[in-house]
Amino acid sequence: MKPCLLGGAAALSLWLGCAGVAGAQAQPQPQPRSALTSLRVQTLSDVPDLQCSPARAKPRADKPVDTDPPEVPDDEAVARQLQDFRSSPDVPVALPSGGRPAAARLWRPAQPEGPLRVGIWGDSHLAAGFFTAELVRLSQLPADQVASRFVPANMNRAGVRLPLRKSCVSPQWQYEPAHVPHTVPDTGPGLVNLFSQQEGAWLAWDLRNAQGQPDKRQVRWLYQQTNSPITVLIRVDDGAEQRIDLQGPEGPAVLELVGDAPLSTVQLRLVQGAFRWQGLEWPLPAQTRLQLDVFGFPGATVAGWKQVRPDDLAAWWGRAPYDVVILEFGTNEGNVQPFDAPAYAQMLQASVAAWRQQFPQAACVLVAPGDRGVLVRRSQKRAPAASPHKAHAARTDTPPVGGTDLLRFTRVHAHIGRIQQQVAVAHGCRYWSMLDAMGGAGGAYRWAKQTPALMARDLIHFTVPGYQRLAQSFAHDLGWNPAVFARPAPASAAD
Repeated sequence: MKPCLLGGAAALSLWLGCAGVAGAQAQPQPQPRSALTSLRVQTLSDVPDLQCSPARAKPRADKPVDTDPPEVPDDEAVARQLQDFRSSPDVPVALPSGGRPAAARLWRPAQPEGPLRVGIWGDSHLAAGFFTAELVRLSQLPADQVASRFVPANMNRAGVRLPLRKSCVSPQWQYEPAHVPHTVPDTGPGLVNLFSQQEGAWLAWDLRNAQGQPDKRQVRWLYQQTNSPITVLIRVDDGAEQRIDLQGPEGPAVLELVGDAPLSTVQLRLVQGAFRWQGLEWPLPAQTRLQLDVFGFPGATVAGWKQVRPDDLAAWWGRAPYDVVILEFGTNEGNVQPFDAPAYAQMLQASVAAWRQQFPQAACVLVAPGDRGVLVRRSQKRAPAASPHKAHAARTDTPPVGGTDLLRFTRVHAHIGRIQQQVAVAHGCRYWSMLDAMGGAGGAYRWAKQTPALMARDLIHFTVPGYQRLAQSFAHDLGWNPAVFARPAPASAAD
């Protein structure tokens, strides 16, 4: 734990010890490699709602009317291609010899009296939060018994929902997702950073619960310390800004605020230096039965796990790693055309091995992508679609002559699923397929025609009812139900 230099009035006072937080579980301490700066802060009452700076209005350009819009194909066209559908040939996957058995029981907390700790990494399907919200509903746990420990640095990214009442990101920040090639390898638990080195760049968080009540006395900012000092201004509960100079060894670091009462809002403004923010962390309430941390980022692929530094990631888990870890990827990998199955298999194996290194004792699940459809122009629906697979039986990447291959993504996603299943078995993980849960090939078109629709108009994502249906299938297939959270009966005196 290291000191900081404070300026201005004493609204923030240096505290060189860990505060006990009533009503919370013990905060897992970072590994020794994470430098910890801890500050005691004074809070205020009746704090107004957090206000973000209004975004600049973009001039609206009148879009020309599309006289030939893309639409969902007709049922007859899909049915004709389904008659000739067959999967692409499998590609051998080089896997470590021996393998390991999957956990006999998937949803088992490390401590019988402690919470079940679940961490989920994925793409836009999970970033929206509808799938996991349905899992929470199916658990039948009271709201105050479900909590998150981490909030990733993807806040205010389009398509992301987080367990925050509100957050603000000024325009000077940029996202650094780990899956993008040549991105810095230093990332937080969500495999994404928010980075800025522009003076005046700011971030703000409303930490109150959904009812607008402050309930967190302790919060940690995860960041990367640089060789040069980083100077920031901190404002708590709309009070005066106070200066803090962050300095120490290069690598993972934590700035911890502990309030004299629960905090409502916090704002951080960059004065000098290169600040790479990697997420928030706070203690779990003592009554927590389910810790559910969702790390979803639109456009993400599993390659992020292969590209990060294992030691930097390990610094964040502390002494309370996850009991169950889940990877949900594949949609964005399948978007690359032509799909290179051997390259994907190699990348997946390396990424899951790196992921397994972080959580060697955890139970695990690989979730394969769902079906994906293809929109066609209205004019194309007037002519019969050609049967694509007769002339393209061994290819998944070229359109058929005289028609649109309506099942090209189906073949790719099915292939991705089979590769994921092999890798899951090799690493002692369960496997679950969204495509299978949709009824297999053609599921995207069938789900788009349901009432209410289960597939979004883009035939890639799902509607809220669609994500709920997938979560229900996942729960049924993998034994997620209220019995998972039933406390064991105490031993009687006669036992």
